[in-house]
Amino acid sequence: MRKRKNSYQRKTAVLAAFMAASTILAAGCGSEGGDSAGNSQTADSGETAAQEEIVKPQSEEEKLKHYDETITLTYAKSETVTDYPTGQDAQNNALYDMWEEVMGIHVENQITASSDNFNEKMNLAITTGDIPDFAVVDAATMQSLIENELVMDMSEYYDAWATDKLKENLGDTEDAIWSACTSDGKAYGIPVINTVADQIWELWIRKDWLDALGLEEPTTMEEFWDMCEAFTTQDPDGNGEADTYALYMDKDLLGMDALMAAYGAYTMDDYYVKQEDGSYIAGCIDEKAAEPLSELAHLYEIGGIDPEFAVKDNTTAESLIAEGKVGVYVGHFFSPGTLQSCYENVEGSDWIAVPIPSAEEGGTYESGVVANVYGYMYCSSECQNPEAIIAMLNWVCEGYADPTPGNAFYEKYNELAQDAEIGAAGANNLMPFQMASNTNWGEVFEEAIANGEDHVDGKDADYQKVISTELDEATSWTWNKIYLEGYQALDFENIRYSDYMGAPTETSTKKQSILDDEKLKTYIAMIMGETSTDSFGDFITKYQELGGSEIGEEIKAYMESR
Repeated sequence: MRKRKNSYQRKTAVLAAFMAASTILAAGCGSEGGDSAGNSQTADSGETAAQEEIVKPQSEEEKLKHYDETITLTYAKSETVTDYPTGQDAQNNALYDMWEEVMGIHVENQITASSDNFNEKMNLAITTGDIPDFAVVDAATMQSLIENELVMDMSEYYDAWATDKLKENLGDTEDAIWSACTSDGKAYGIPVINTVADQIWELWIRKDWLDALGLEEPTTMEEFWDMCEAFTTQDPDGNGEADTYALYMDKDLLGMDALMAAYGAYTMDDYYVKQEDGSYIAGCIDEKAAEPLSELAHLYEIGGIDPEFAVKDNTTAESLIAEGKVGVYVGHFFSPGTLQSCYENVEGSDWIAVPIPSAEEGGTYESGVVANVYGYMYCSSECQNPEAIIAMLNWVCEGYADPTPGNAFYEKYNELAQDAEIGAAGANNLMPFQMASNTNWGEVFEEAIANGEDHVDGKDADYQKVISTELDEATSWTWNKIYLEGYQALDFENIRYSDYMGAPTETSTKKQSILDDEKLKTYIAMIMGETSTDSFGDFITKYQELGGSEIGEEIKAYMESR
């Protein structure tokens, strides 16, 4: 066994809490429509609707508002569905009808665009000033909406109308996920949360290879690298040939950032770390990244990584998984969908989910998270029913994301999700928008199975696949691995958020792609041994000169001026 370098002290997790700096005057509500909870004022009055007295619901039940006289809200939809149920489309479908039935809200798509050109269409709408009543947008678009005074301050509406459960899921308005949609202490948008589970990485390891070599699941990074070396040199597939690769890798270095986090280096794109002197650096230039890069370089040198990884996209690289030639895949709870091809093609193959260990002995691995949001929901300054924006969020939270069984949304949604065509398209994708909570569905499913339950509230369609006796063996294997193993390896508590989650700075909009390319090129060169990891300091210098230093200064100035 080779001598290893000392591990680095892991950095204590910090959840950045800050507000945006610029003061924005929000315009008042328009005059069209009916059943408004607030009085309208024009922008010329100098008062926003949220500054006026609003009608406040008297109970949690009233916050799940249904409009007896249907109101219409215009919307900008980022299209994800490619195969709609027969006779349905982005505007006319069962879930939009459900919205109207349950809430009394007719959502009219003013803008419909694919995810590739959604921002382009939204930016055009901002330029003309003709934006829909609401939409879920990214941080940069949210900032543009605020700067152009097209959206209203939703602070008081959120305080008055959001249910306790919605507030619990979104956290305090000073938390990091709010930073991109707040300014001058006012919330001009609402984060639409995604589950943090989608950003937590874990190890998927060939269980049959561990058994063949008499190895245990790794509980330290030292054991992980030793396992990888064994997978490379000890013929784990037993065919007498040196034809196995320990670690999956492709040209985009999928999963590598998760291994770096074990050493306290958070190297994802758009991840920033505040330093002790108050400055900010991109996580990818943290000196702690040099050690795991050295380990990867050693593994590449002994043949534990595909020598052609640097020119293979994920589809091409994954063919090695299907052929049974890869022993470790750094992925997510849903990765069995990728690994199923190996299970189908290679007799006796099996994969298990294992939490990524910390490099520090006795330490705790902390997953790096940029932002667990789909985006930020705004309310146009011309919208007559701002309370309806919050009511919709309440319904989706309590009927779908963190469901309270029995409410109208929950019952209707689960009824529709059982339809084969709707299920194939994704009932959640047919809705105007969705959100997700941090429920560990693996634990929920495991308990339900132990109790012999036939259904699981909030995730029943997937639960039926897990307990089904009618699926083919490989598909059943995949669903069981996802929920009964993949979810079980997740740690929702030990999360390390980026210290900056605001909109891109002026320099980052111009130079971030150049910096990302420089990081990728340098990391690949170090892994392949073309550049020594001893020269990591040179990479830091070049990265900062290319614009990293300017971005850090802009972030610091922004933070200090808030």
